[in-house]
Amino acid sequence: MAVGAVVSSGEVERTFEVASVAVLAALDPGEVLGREVPVDPEERLLEAVYHDTADLALHAEGVTMRRRTGGPDEGWHVKLPPVGDRREEIQAPLAPEAPVELLALVRAFTRGRPVQPVARLRTHRRAWRAVTGGGGLVAELVVDAVTACRSGDREELAWTEIEVELGPAAPAGFLDVVTERLAARGIHRSATPSKVARVLGERPVSVLPAPDGSAAAVVLEYLRGQARSLRRWDPLVRLDREDAVHQMRVAARRIRSVLQSFRRVLHRARTRTLTGELRWLAGELAPARDTEVMHARLDELLAEVPHELVLGPVHAELAAAFARRAAAARDRALAALDGTRYLALLAALDALLAEPPLARRALDDADHVLPGEVARARRRVDAAIAAARGIAPGAELDTDLHEARKAAKRLRYASEAARPVLDDSARKGIRRMAARQEQLGVHQDTVVTRATLLELAAGEVAHGFTLGVMYAAEVALARRTEAAVAAGA
Repeated sequence: MAVGAVVSSGEVERTFEVASVAVLAALDPGEVLGREVPVDPEERLLEAVYHDTADLALHAEGVTMRRRTGGPDEGWHVKLPPVGDRREEIQAPLAPEAPVELLALVRAFTRGRPVQPVARLRTHRRAWRAVTGGGGLVAELVVDAVTACRSGDREELAWTEIEVELGPAAPAGFLDVVTERLAARGIHRSATPSKVARVLGERPVSVLPAPDGSAAAVVLEYLRGQARSLRRWDPLVRLDREDAVHQMRVAARRIRSVLQSFRRVLHRARTRTLTGELRWLAGELAPARDTEVMHARLDELLAEVPHELVLGPVHAELAAAFARRAAAARDRALAALDGTRYLALLAALDALLAEPPLARRALDDADHVLPGEVARARRRVDAAIAAARGIAPGAELDTDLHEARKAAKRLRYASEAARPVLDDSARKGIRRMAARQEQLGVHQDTVVTRATLLELAAGEVAHGFTLGVMYAAEVALARRTEAAVAAGA
């Protein structure tokens, strides 16, 4: 996404209900914040028009888009779903229509459909700011008198609430301290996630098309959570947030693995196309993640090379090579997210959850079906590892160990989905298998690292001798890992 004039920031805040006028009249912001604050608050008049699709797709996901006038931050705002008390907020300058940059951020939720005004809020805000002796902002407490209505409605709602937002100088745990002080004054946290949620009402809750306790219900609940995760990491990938590509890719892998693993719950033949599309998406995201990981790995290897064997500016050459690769990988990932194929994948996921292709054991009790499916997945891992033993080091062994690693990952994700019905013995076995997966992952990393070193030595890095030293270190690590796998260690 072209960044342009868009500004992104994180906010940490809580909202509180005001029970009565008397409680509000007795409020002393300085006592609540534990700092000296101005006697007279800063007063602001804010007007916000919230935008959404006709069926309130953003509201259903806990995302808000608004055009606000008045106050120091007037303009267009998008707020992503909160993680704890923290929300990512993205702002763009005031304009008549929603900026294309913000529309791109919410594409996974709107699916490219137009947004329109859905609610209007007017707020009379009184704000008190607490600062340190050096002028650093600790927190801002605001009292908001709000009137609001749905677009097209004449009937208005009116209420008063308190918000406390932390500043960069807030000490650890300060928001909890403020919450306790407000509670002592009869002011408690709001159960409503946002102002506009009061106007638009409760978010719709989808009902799973399977009876509680059935194998299908457990599997579909897991898939629903991963589909939500996939969508919610999308804007963070576009914002280039740390670990976002990795997490989105993992969500795609988890969905694909569960569709492959529970064939007695969901018809494999009818989910094969979707698993193929999930593989495509993970593949489009892979270079962005792999480039980041590989650069870090090569920096670690280079740091372990004796100083006298580092010939030339290898560190700078690696940085330049990976900067070029990272830019190309990011362009590829964004092109995928902006394409119609990705929207079709999201629609297919929705369809799967709404009308799942149930197999013959889908409606049986989960604790009668899912442990057996997980056990079968574990046997596939054991068989894959056994097939690799006795093979001499080389391309064939690399391939077999990679297949074993993929089987171990499928087992891990299948186990996550079935966790509600697994006993302690099964969980312990899965934890032991997780260590084996880590071991196989180390080996695969050496395979990819060695191939990358050869590519770099062929042209992107001029000082190939040092890369050869690093290559030898990776070969030694691969051999140690192969021996450990063969010994069952």
